[in-house]
Amino acid sequence: MKLYVGFKVFQTVIDPDDINRIRATFGEKMQVIGPKLEAGGIFVGKRQGFMVLDAASEDEAFSLLAELADFCDIDVYPVASFETLGKYLAGS
Repeated sequence: MKLYVGFKVFQTVIDPDDINRIRATFGEKMQVIGPKLEAGGIFVGKRQGFMVLDAASEDEAFSLLAELADFCDIDVYPVASFETLGKYLAGS
């Protein structure tokens, strides 16, 4: 299942020690997320970004993203391909 994941670091994170901990945690988590990552990036000048993940199940999605919720707002949406949309529209 493909998932769009938008993330934005909490605005209240301003202490340098907190920022360093978050950077370390995010880096470690990206090592785990990496094999499932199909696309992603950050928005220049913002404390936010996005990922497109290929997760096998909701349990896997949860395990990949749960720790990020400690310091980010996260939006997750399932992604359907244009091919899927075309099949749907052709059947209408």
